[in-house]
Order: sequence, then structure tokens, then C-alpha cells
Amino acid sequence: MDTGLKGKVVIIMGGSSGIGLESAKIFLQEGAKVALCGRNREKLHQAESYLKKDVQPGHLYTEICDVTDKHQVNDFVANVKTEFNKINVLVNSAGYSIMGHFLDITDEQWQEQINLKYFAIINAVRAVYPHMKEEGEGRIVNLNATLAKEPAPHMVATAATRAGLLNLSKTLSTELAPDNILVNSISLGVIRTDQWEKRRKRDNPTESPEKYYADLAKSRNVPLGRVGEAEEVANVILFLSSSKASYVSGSNIEVAGALGKAI
Repeated sequence: MDTGLKGKVVIIMGGSSGIGLESAKIFLQEGAKVALCGRNREKLHQAESYLKKDVQPGHLYTEICDVTDKHQVNDFVANVKTEFNKINVLVNSAGYSIMGHFLDITDEQWQEQINLKYFAIINAVRAVYPHMKEEGEGRIVNLNATLAKEPAPHMVATAATRAGLLNLSKTLSTELAPDNILVNSISLGVIRTDQWEKRRKRDNPTESPEKYYADLAKSRNVPLGRVGEAEEVANVILFLSSSKASYVSGSNIEVAGALGKAI
């Protein structure tokens, strides 16, 4: 299937690991040029090594960037434009969750989630918008979670900010439509990423990954009976960024193994 992504320029915010990294891999395989950022230089070097076999010369750009710092984001996007001369796709994949009930969450933790779930997206969209407008088209994909529609008492700060991001994504889809910029979001269920790997190694270091994730899927009542893989999310990101999704905007697609219960 021709995705129409050959030669397109894709920015992945938070692309040095997990879903962002797998997305970079398949975009590169489609012939796109990819720019990804992260806060950790070592992880960026590891990402470059991982992507090495899929990279054509001059198709990968990486940079240290804190997505919650608008000045760093502006500089990163400007450098990508200089490097590749255009910007076609933005994937907002940076994020992490905070566990805790309402009375346990500190002001600092609330602010962290607001910065990451709102301002990181706001910063990135503001930075890429003029370049996408110049191109006469664009694709923006925001990673979200099923928590956006199904509040969880033990993840109140994450769930509340996820709900706001769902609303923001919908609003952006209508406001940017006149410029042919399509905005969609993806709601994740339980996906095997670095965040879950850290929890596994912390909580069950002697247990095999296979058993850990099988038990996790069972405890979370995932109807498909297993956790998802980062590559499975990346495939949906690829579709939403492709020419095959030319009339898809304002949508939220669940990649959750039928976990989400909200209509």
C-alpha cells in the first residue's frame, strides 16, 4: 500500500523510546524523513543505533529537547525546518502517568501533568503550524489514553488531563481544518512500553516478561487477553499520517484490545 509518505518530513516529540521510536522506524521504512527529540542524550544515541538499519542517508535528525519548554520546542522545530526544508507530520508521543488518588497528588505533580498533557502539545502545534500552512497540508497525531473517557480514581491527575487533551485535539481539528491540517488522537490501553518495563523490573524483577504481561492483561481485564505492543500503535499512527487517511480528522481511535468501555 502506498502511504504517500515518501519524502515527507515527520516530527516525533518524545521519540527516543517506546511508541515514538517504533513510529520513527516505520516512517523511515516508508521513505519519510524523521526528526525526533528527547530529554536524554544517551537514549537518543540508543535510538539512532536502533534505527540505523532503516535510515537512508540524510533521513534522520535528532536533538535534545524538553517538550514542556516552548523555547526548546521552537528551536527544535526551526532546526528541523532548516535540516529538511519542510514539515508535514507532527506526532505528540511524549508522556508518562502519575499514580495516586486526589488527596495524594501534590500541586507539583498536577502541574507536571498539565505541562505534559497540555502545554507540550500546545508548544509543538504552535511551532509547526506556520510550516504546515506553508505546505498547504499537515497531519497531527496526539497520543492519549482510554482514561480520557473513563476516570480512574488511582490515576486522577493523568485521567483528568487526558480528558482535556481529548477536547483539545477535537478543537484543533476544527480550527486547523481550513488549512488542510488534519488532527486526530489515539487512545491507548495497556501497551508494553519503557514505562511498563520499568515497573516490571521494579516490582517483579525475577518474573519472566511473558508471565508478567500475561498477568497484567488478566488483572486489567483486557478482552483480547494480552497487552499491546508499541509497533501496533505505530501502525495506526502511520495510517493517520498517510494519504489514505485524507478525510479523517477530529477522530479518536482506540488501540486498546477492546479495553475501553466508553461509547
